[in-house]
Amino acid sequence: MSENVASQFNPRLAVIIPTHNRWHEARISLACLERSGYRNFEIVLVEDGCTDGTAENCRREFPRVCLLHGDGNLWWSGAINMGLDYALAGGFDAVVWLNDDNRVEPETLGRLVESFERKGARSIIVSRIKTAGTEADEWTGGPPPWHAKFKDWTPPDFRSATEVAIEYPPGGQGVLIPSSVFNEIGRIDARAFPHYWADHDFHFRALRAGYKYFIATGAVVHNVPNERRPQYDTIHASLKGARWFLFDQRSSMNPVILRRMIKRHLPPREYRETFYPLLWRQLKWLASGWAANKPVLHKSLRFVKRNLLAWRRA
Repeated sequence: MSENVASQFNPRLAVIIPTHNRWHEARISLACLERSGYRNFEIVLVEDGCTDGTAENCRREFPRVCLLHGDGNLWWSGAINMGLDYALAGGFDAVVWLNDDNRVEPETLGRLVESFERKGARSIIVSRIKTAGTEADEWTGGPPPWHAKFKDWTPPDFRSATEVAIEYPPGGQGVLIPSSVFNEIGRIDARAFPHYWADHDFHFRALRAGYKYFIATGAVVHNVPNERRPQYDTIHASLKGARWFLFDQRSSMNPVILRRMIKRHLPPREYRETFYPLLWRQLKWLASGWAANKPVLHKSLRFVKRNLLAWRRA
């Protein structure tokens, strides 16, 4: 961060990181933060009932980190809200959301603060999110994958601007949010969105309240891709796997939660045109995968399909 900005604008940040039994990732994230050029911040690590030694290791290796403890049932939303309660009670000027598998560059926090100063109190500043290791994949402000404009959206040119305005909600990685936002629109809706889509729901609410979103093009967060959940390998192989995909809180495509979010934030017609085709694609994908894993059923369906096509041509 430049000396000029640091001498004039020095908000106190609470960097909130939820974690559950991933100390091997969280410790790297904490180490990256400690190398930050911007220094007026406190790390708030919310360990949700970890049994892998997270709390003990954090106290030993990072004694300045504030540790908050859950009982294993907070999920992402509850953990973020616990961190927010601490930050708001402590009078922090703004919070930064990070995941435990995020790696910030030394300049990231400073760039977020600089952009926040330039854009004002009713702005929310977002980092560029790059895939760690490959750098091949980058989130640059586009709509979520279920959105009608997802395929046609064109990324902005980051080379000519320090901040780029965005109209679609980001996730929960590397986002600087002034504390006043929570006092105005509330915290995370953990009851409706215990894990997935809670960040999008919050950002939609902030956008509706008139807050403007900007990507700070010099603020970069590297995200380590999640390990493939073993449940994914059973989605097409068993009813239990399909049930996990459709109804478990750890599934990002849980249609109950996804429907709740889309219906809450899209106009009725756009909601219907978005959700029901999405649900149909999900069910068709499940059915085709299920049939492919049952050779006799698969052959029978192919036979029926061929005969239907022949009948239509006749």
